[in-house]
Amino acid sequence: MRSFILVGMLFVCGPVAGAAPPYAIVDDFALGNECKPVALLVELLPTGATEMGLKRETIVTMVRSRLRAARLYTRESEPYLYVNVNAGSQRAAFGVRLMFMKVLSDPISGTKNFAATWDKGMVGQALEADYILSTISLLMDQFIDEYLRVNEEACQRRK
Repeated sequence: MRSFILVGMLFVCGPVAGAAPPYAIVDDFALGNECKPVALLVELLPTGATEMGLKRETIVTMVRSRLRAARLYTRESEPYLYVNVNAGSQRAAFGVRLMFMKVLSDPISGTKNFAATWDKGMVGQALEADYILSTISLLMDQFIDEYLRVNEEACQRRK
């Protein structure tokens, strides 16, 4: 009798054919954008980052180039990819953070504002700017890969 109940529970609770996996809903909310291009905002760098040779212009050029190569760049203001780099020259510690910012609305207050719906970052130690740039590049790979996966159908229609 117990095995019959267990099998019945698996049948009732199992996945529905054609239904999206649970993570797909979260991904759609985080990165769903009908494959529209995104803008870019790179935060000003702290003194420690510039002392180790890192330049904001280098980061902007690299990230913008990666977005353009994926046909995902626009000068428009929303949504946008936010890039923040913190680095200290003395201890060689750094942090890199990329956030996909979308306009969301609060039904209670009726207000709209930007909010991060996708957020990835890495911390580590580096004595050279090139290592931090490679970290940004790795995070860009993740963003572009996930963005294109979530928006795949819309991107196919856009071609």
